[in-house]
Amino acid sequence: MCLFLLFFPIKTQFYNITFITFDAVLNSGALSDIYTYNYLGWLIGCQEILETQKVLGLQFDFFYSVVSNFFFILSIIASIILYKRIHTKQNFKYMDWILLAVFSFQLFETLERLLDFIAYPEYFLLETLSQWISLLKNFGVLMMAFVLFFKTCNPCMRKQIIMYALPASIASYILWFLILGPMILPIITR
Repeated sequence: MCLFLLFFPIKTQFYNITFITFDAVLNSGALSDIYTYNYLGWLIGCQEILETQKVLGLQFDFFYSVVSNFFFILSIIASIILYKRIHTKQNFKYMDWILLAVFSFQLFETLERLLDFIAYPEYFLLETLSQWISLLKNFGVLMMAFVLFFKTCNPCMRKQIIMYALPASIASYILWFLILGPMILPIITR
């Protein structure tokens, strides 16, 4: 339960560290000179995005796709390992909870995009190949979540997820995004 109480701080700071690392490797730190890393874990700010696109040019889209695909691939690997581990032994160990949390990073992003798609369908017209690929990736994540939860997990494991992980994640969301996160790592834009 403690892991999921810390879920959103861990997730967002993992995203920040990943952005910093990939920026250092791919862009020699150009992104870190423009952005301030924040409690959301994403690059934010219209002026910052325009400046980054000017500094990096076409490499900005490449960088952003590399980072987002890294998160996706890491999540898929975690779900496959988790599937193999719990499929054979049918109980949760600490490592399984960590793998579930890593998979949940992408699952929460997928659920957020799904809610955006439902609330603002005019912004999701699916006109480009990358938009279709993103949609297919999101449906793949949802299908993997359903398979893990309904087909692989036994009733006891499902009960643990619903009774411990879900409420702790909701509490983590409220504590991090509404209270602690804005105080510790505020969003600073130009």
